[in-house]
Amino acid sequence: KIDRIKRFKVTVKNTWEFWNAHKRQFSAFVAYDAGGCTTPVCKDIYHQYGFVVGCQVQPLSVAKYMGRHQTNWQCRAGEDNCRAPIWYSLPGPCPAKGIPNGAIDPNSNDLDVDKYKSPECTRRMPGGLCKAGIKEPTGAPDCTYTYEDAGEVFLDELVGLKDYNQFWNTSYTQCMKDKAAHVLPTDHLCLHNKEYDPITDTGVGTSFWAGKLDADKCTDRLDKARKLFKKNFPQFPEHLEEPACEFDMYYG
Repeated sequence: KIDRIKRFKVTVKNTWEFWNAHKRQFSAFVAYDAGGCTTPVCKDIYHQYGFVVGCQVQPLSVAKYMGRHQTNWQCRAGEDNCRAPIWYSLPGPCPAKGIPNGAIDPNSNDLDVDKYKSPECTRRMPGGLCKAGIKEPTGAPDCTYTYEDAGEVFLDELVGLKDYNQFWNTSYTQCMKDKAAHVLPTDHLCLHNKEYDPITDTGVGTSFWAGKLDADKCTDRLDKARKLFKKNFPQFPEHLEEPACEFDMYYG
């Protein structure tokens, strides 16, 4: 299950080979699944430019979480899409290999992707994460990004659920018992709690996630998450400006 938001501070410097060809900070996003790159052109990109970090603008039709600053160049000034969410592809070692489908366990917390990547493959294709001890990326083909752990917050604390077991497992049973004991009216409707229902666009027992296409509600949730991170990890700034995803296309 997903029970927390993990945050990382990532520093990126892509290669001069890529900048000289495209005059862009970010490359195209490529998909990674179970530790392996599943985009057909991965090998071509990495062989030509090094292990460059890519980005992709996400549609606001999925959910209207927007940045505080401009994140997207492919928009008209003032449009909400100019602050659309971004996801990134950070190339790891031996991107051609990942966890086989049959070995993927979504409920496991100790999957080891490295055991499916041979030492020879890792040596030839080391990925873009800089070696230990390097604090700032150099822009070398194998040193395009660094990262540091910047804390995590649990969703229960963010949403305001003090006892998730009571919320999810026992609240309905207790409601039925209270009806039987006439603590509640006999016509009281007992419902199974849930944090979010995509059909109704709200929850049962909580409305924290209600309105995924409501910009104000999404912004309020983002602000609450930022404040909780700041409360729990005061050594980090509450917010860093998001770099714009300005990649448009590859040019031959």
